[in-house]
Amino acid sequence: MRKIDREALERCIEAMRDSKEPADREQIEDLLKTGGWQKAADQAAYHCQNRALRLKPWQDPPANIDPRDIASIIARGDDGIAGDFRAARLLQRMLNAGISRFEPDPITALERVKSPA
Repeated sequence: MRKIDREALERCIEAMRDSKEPADREQIEDLLKTGGWQKAADQAAYHCQNRALRLKPWQDPPANIDPRDIASIIARGDDGIAGDFRAARLLQRMLNAGISRFEPDPITALERVKSPA
């Protein structure tokens, strides 16, 4: 696993641990105990990106798109409300900017890359 991916996944876990929602905190701790770090981290990335991007329940976040599938998803064209096209395009922008596909808040991370402090 790449260092930037592990760091992004760690931030996702911490975001769930720091959540104002007790259910989020319980879920991540339970996943860490029963499913292990990787399962908990994947779920945390899904959760964080869904929340940050305000996705519909049927839409996948960039973390769920396999980078090897970006070109074929984009080549199929916009899939409307399904969301794979937009997720693939966003993931492509993220990877081109050197951002992990597991980044908890992809849009904010892209804005930081464009306008470093």
